Amino acid sequence: MMRFASMSENLWSLVKQALSRHPDQLAWVRRLGKGRREQYTYHQIYHYALNIAKRLRQLGVQSGDRVGILAANGPEWAASAFAVWKLGAVVAPLHIGNSDEELHTQAQALAPKLILFHGNDRGLSNTELIELEDAMDAAEDASDSPAASNEEAARIYTSGSTGNPKMVRLSHDNIMSNVLAATNIDINISAQDRFLSLLPLSHAMELTGGMLLPLHQGSTIILPRVLAAHEILEAMVDEKITMVIAVPRLFRNIMLNMNKRFKQGSAALRAYLVLLRSTPPGVRRVLNWPIRKKFGGKVKCWLSGGSRLDPEIGQFFRDLGLPLIQGYGLTECSPVVSVQEKSDPRVDSVGKPLPGVQVKIHAADANGAGELWVSGPNVMLGYVDQAQTLETMENGWYKTGDIARLVDGKIIITGRSKRLIVTESGKNVYPEDLEVLLERDPELKEAGVLEVDMRPAAVLAIDPPDQQTKAKDIIKNFNARASSHNHIVRYAVVEELPRTPLGKVALKDLPRIFEQFEVRKH
Repeated sequence: MMRFASMSENLWSLVKQALSRHPDQLAWVRRLGKGRREQYTYHQIYHYALNIAKRLRQLGVQSGDRVGILAANGPEWAASAFAVWKLGAVVAPLHIGNSDEELHTQAQALAPKLILFHGNDRGLSNTELIELEDAMDAAEDASDSPAASNEEAARIYTSGSTGNPKMVRLSHDNIMSNVLAATNIDINISAQDRFLSLLPLSHAMELTGGMLLPLHQGSTIILPRVLAAHEILEAMVDEKITMVIAVPRLFRNIMLNMNKRFKQGSAALRAYLVLLRSTPPGVRRVLNWPIRKKFGGKVKCWLSGGSRLDPEIGQFFRDLGLPLIQGYGLTECSPVVSVQEKSDPRVDSVGKPLPGVQVKIHAADANGAGELWVSGPNVMLGYVDQAQTLETMENGWYKTGDIARLVDGKIIITGRSKRLIVTESGKNVYPEDLEVLLERDPELKEAGVLEVDMRPAAVLAIDPPDQQTKAKDIIKNFNARASSHNHIVRYAVVEELPRTPLGKVALKDLPRIFEQFEVRKH
């Protein structure tokens, strides 16, 4: 049965219960060099939170105050957040991957009473070092002053991928409803699961799905040494990872590397792949042991989110019996709106809404496509800027700005309304579709499509050498397959696209990049 939080519950009470249920279970494992590890139990995390809460109280933090957190993923970040919630204060995450200038802008907007940091305070003012200690007087626990479930728990600064900075206000109930609803999906997360932590905890997707959900279920979170392909693969194998939540780029890179090895393989390997892809899913799950072993042998579910996943990537992994599914969400929805079931046959679906979440299509066209609106306990309190709230909320419904259809209750995302390009002839061009098709060329690392003079243009990320020759061939092949109104005539070439802290393409920077690196015709 679906359980929602009561008014007497809040994130501190939720976390406190989870940490108390599994005192000896490993909460975090931090991978270090040469096979070394740092390990932290649930019991330790609980007492670290008490330590930090005591220090915050000494520094004058009270209920309703905002406290910034500037730290890499791990026990320091978690214990700090739990301590803030214990005092009824508000977590204000700072994106550690931002430049110093961006970080100062973010801190100024969030205006926290103080900032807890671990590693480097990046020149920010009013900072306090996060220190973890083992010994603590448990009697401090009696001085909880937690917030009500309908009060603000987190204030998340988000510029999104298209710019227009906003500060999202999420309540305890918003976030808890997302965590509790996620426990009812068919992945069945348990204390035996091991999550690989790849996305920043300053983002709602990792905060809810990559930290609070696994800790609520008694799982262990693994921290890789670095966010590099070789270390991610080693961590999957060494740590017997069962769950990975990541952006589509990771899964595309895994697919390209696997395809490269398959093409270089023997005739026996090719025959095995043909057999594997032709067997029923249940049998495939048994026959694909040699492939699963390459990822540690314990793969339970890979979840792609943050941006649109190419259906061909989803189909590739399904054909191999590897459970890659999609989720959909936005910071304003705490963040999860929907998650695919593992048995969902549609590779273009992002699944049905979570229990308790409602969706509808506003102003649908003849094909049933229109803007997706969301309502439910996960929808934010609002933005700090009331004008922004009024613009995006209507009678409890949040206007996502995403274009979607509903098929058998499942959400099919087709584009972003704010990115829609309308050509001079009145044709609609959806940049997301073009990016997906462009990225099917293995020579292309990534593509960002933008509007230039009412036509689609592209910024292509390609490794040297011969970047311009490769780009010319990629565009030629794309245009041969695409409708005329989708043709790309102007393009720029770079080695890497600009990124947001989550790892998505920073679309707001594409016009500048395009202007600087456009390939001019002679």
